[in-house]
Amino acid sequence: MAAVASRSSLMGALIRTANASNLHSVLDFLSGLTSGELECLAEFQGACLLEMTGGPVNPYRMLPEFFDPAISERWRNCEDRAHKTFVVLSWLEVQQVPQIRTFVAHVV
Repeated sequence: MAAVASRSSLMGALIRTANASNLHSVLDFLSGLTSGELECLAEFQGACLLEMTGGPVNPYRMLPEFFDPAISERWRNCEDRAHKTFVVLSWLEVQQVPQIRTFVAHVV
Protein backbone atom coordinates (compact mmCIF):
# COMPACT_ATOMS: atom_id res chain seq x y z
CA MET A 1 0.00 0.00 0.00
CA ALA A 2 1.48 3.33 -1.06
CA ALA A 3 1.71 6.06 1.54
CA VAL A 4 0.49 9.49 0.56
CA ALA A 5 2.19 12.44 2.20
CA SER A 6 0.05 15.20 3.66
CA ARG A 7 -0.11 18.57 1.97
CA SER A 8 1.71 20.24 4.87
CA SER A 9 4.55 17.70 4.87
CA LEU A 10 4.98 18.06 1.10
CA MET A 11 5.09 21.86 1.41
CA GLY A 12 7.53 21.63 4.32
CA ALA A 13 9.88 19.39 2.38
CA LEU A 14 9.79 21.64 -0.69
CA ILE A 15 10.26 24.81 1.38
CA ARG A 16 13.40 23.30 2.95
CA THR A 17 14.94 22.95 -0.52
CA ALA A 18 14.25 26.59 -1.42
CA ASN A 19 16.62 29.53 -1.20
CA ALA A 20 15.88 31.45 2.02
CA SER A 21 16.05 34.80 0.19
CA ASN A 22 13.18 33.66 -2.03
CA LEU A 23 10.98 32.14 0.67
CA HIS A 24 8.01 34.48 0.17
CA SER A 25 7.75 33.69 -3.56
CA VAL A 26 8.14 29.98 -2.89
CA LEU A 27 5.38 30.03 -0.25
CA ASP A 28 3.05 31.92 -2.57
CA PHE A 29 3.73 29.49 -5.39
CA LEU A 30 3.34 26.32 -3.31
CA SER A 31 0.18 27.48 -1.55
CA GLY A 32 -1.61 27.67 -4.91
CA LEU A 33 -0.90 24.06 -5.86
CA THR A 34 -3.00 20.94 -5.42
CA SER A 35 -1.78 17.98 -3.41
CA GLY A 36 -1.10 16.10 -6.66
CA GLU A 37 1.01 18.95 -7.98
CA LEU A 38 2.93 19.16 -4.70
CA GLU A 39 3.51 15.42 -4.81
CA CYS A 40 4.87 15.68 -8.35
CA LEU A 41 7.24 18.49 -7.32
CA ALA A 42 8.45 16.53 -4.31
CA GLU A 43 9.13 13.48 -6.49
CA PHE A 44 10.99 15.60 -9.02
CA GLN A 45 13.00 17.35 -6.30
CA GLY A 46 13.86 13.94 -4.82
CA ALA A 47 14.97 12.65 -8.21
CA CYS A 48 17.23 15.69 -8.60
CA LEU A 49 18.76 15.11 -5.17
CA LEU A 50 19.40 11.45 -5.95
CA GLU A 51 21.11 12.39 -9.21
CA MET A 52 23.32 14.92 -7.41
CA THR A 53 25.31 12.13 -5.72
CA GLY A 54 27.56 12.14 -8.78
CA GLY A 55 27.91 15.94 -8.85
CA PRO A 56 25.84 18.97 -9.85
CA VAL A 57 22.73 18.30 -11.90
CA ASN A 58 20.84 20.56 -14.29
CA PRO A 59 17.18 19.93 -13.36
CA TYR A 60 15.99 21.14 -16.77
CA ARG A 61 17.87 18.25 -18.37
CA MET A 62 16.13 15.78 -16.08
CA LEU A 63 12.63 16.75 -17.25
CA PRO A 64 12.42 14.55 -20.36
CA GLU A 65 13.45 11.39 -18.54
CA PHE A 66 11.36 12.16 -15.44
CA PHE A 67 8.19 12.58 -17.51
CA ASP A 68 8.96 9.83 -20.05
CA PRO A 69 5.85 7.60 -20.25
CA ALA A 70 8.07 4.68 -21.28
CA ILE A 71 9.83 4.87 -17.90
CA SER A 72 6.84 5.47 -15.64
CA GLU A 73 3.23 4.46 -16.22
CA ARG A 74 2.23 7.46 -14.15
CA TRP A 75 2.74 9.77 -17.13
CA ARG A 76 0.69 7.89 -19.74
CA ASN A 77 -1.98 10.62 -19.82
CA CYS A 78 -0.50 13.29 -22.10
CA GLU A 79 -2.65 16.10 -20.65
CA ASP A 80 -1.59 15.32 -17.07
CA ARG A 81 2.04 14.97 -18.20
CA ALA A 82 1.92 18.37 -19.95
CA HIS A 83 0.29 20.02 -16.94
CA LYS A 84 2.77 18.57 -14.43
CA THR A 85 5.69 19.48 -16.71
CA PHE A 86 4.44 23.08 -16.69
CA VAL A 87 4.19 22.98 -12.87
CA VAL A 88 7.77 21.69 -12.55
CA LEU A 89 9.07 24.31 -15.02
CA SER A 90 7.28 27.02 -13.04
CA TRP A 91 8.79 25.67 -9.81
CA LEU A 92 12.28 25.80 -11.30
CA GLU A 93 11.70 29.39 -12.37
CA VAL A 94 10.42 30.40 -8.91
CA GLN A 95 13.56 28.91 -7.40
CA GLN A 96 15.82 30.79 -9.83
CA VAL A 97 14.47 34.32 -9.19
CA PRO A 98 17.10 35.42 -6.62
CA GLN A 99 19.96 34.15 -8.75
CA ILE A 100 18.72 36.10 -11.78
CA ARG A 101 18.27 39.29 -9.76
CA THR A 102 21.74 38.92 -8.24
CA PHE A 103 23.28 38.40 -11.67
CA VAL A 104 21.48 41.43 -13.13
CA ALA A 105 22.53 43.57 -10.14
CA HIS A 106 26.17 42.64 -10.71
CA VAL A 107 26.01 43.31 -14.44
CA VAL A 108 24.38 46.74 -14.05
